[in-house]
Amino acid sequence: MPPPCIRNPYLSDALETDIDPFGNQRSKCAGLFSSITGGDGLSRYHTDFHEIEQIGAGNFSRVLKVLKRIDGCLYAVKQSIRPLYQDWERRKALMEVQSLAALGSHENIVGYYSSWFENEHLYIQMELCDYSLSSQKSTRLTEWDALTALYQLAKALLFMHERGIAHLDVKPDNIYVKNGVYKLGDFGCATLLNSSLPVEEGDARYMPQEILNDNFDHLDKVDIFSMGASMYELIRGSPLPESGPQFLNLREGKLPLLPGHSLHFQNLLKVMMDPDPTTRPSAKELVANPIFDRIWRNGKT
Repeated sequence: MPPPCIRNPYLSDALETDIDPFGNQRSKCAGLFSSITGGDGLSRYHTDFHEIEQIGAGNFSRVLKVLKRIDGCLYAVKQSIRPLYQDWERRKALMEVQSLAALGSHENIVGYYSSWFENEHLYIQMELCDYSLSSQKSTRLTEWDALTALYQLAKALLFMHERGIAHLDVKPDNIYVKNGVYKLGDFGCATLLNSSLPVEEGDARYMPQEILNDNFDHLDKVDIFSMGASMYELIRGSPLPESGPQFLNLREGKLPLLPGHSLHFQNLLKVMMDPDPTTRPSAKELVANPIFDRIWRNGKT
């Protein structure tokens, strides 16, 4: 008996209840999802993919570089580290998949292809990128590169926010580059802007004060702050503080000057990290900022 279809809360036209065409025929002991393998009982992951190497790891998942056997292309597959035995655990893990599927395709968002449960683990097949900006923390971004990244990521946030979704974990680890194009990834903390879904903030180093105080009234502006903080860190070439006076200063809008960078650029970062979320620009306003005109003129979008 296959598992039931699950309502996707990120879709505006989603049904209010789970769709279960099998109704009472379903065994109650089967749980919300069964362990899905190939029709012959073999692992779907090992049947469909050749694992090349592990390219990333976090507290809850690891990311593998794989070759899909049938099309000969390279992908990234994200696998949950801990088995997900309970239905609520699986529902929570599915939030990332559902937000990606609901968003659809955008050039500045890491592509989503497929997902499945296997032996109590969630697998997510995604676009393989060249690297993440976390690997560039020791190398300072130039102002030109930072502006290019800001513009492209602002387009990704605009695409998300127009669809009512907030990322809530924008940081260098979750910003990827493929063929020179910047892409936002890792939607494990994504939620709805109307606060109808639980809010789980991401890395505190990139979070504004209001969300640390459980004020969720301006979730889109949380993403703006986080992106400004990420660019500030990458321009400085040193990690942001996790606590202490400097941590508090950044949340109060006290940004030390960045030698060698234009005041126009520094003022943009400052307003993006303004302690008042209503003062921060929206993603739409950010995309329209005249500071990006020189990128357009030189064909770097």
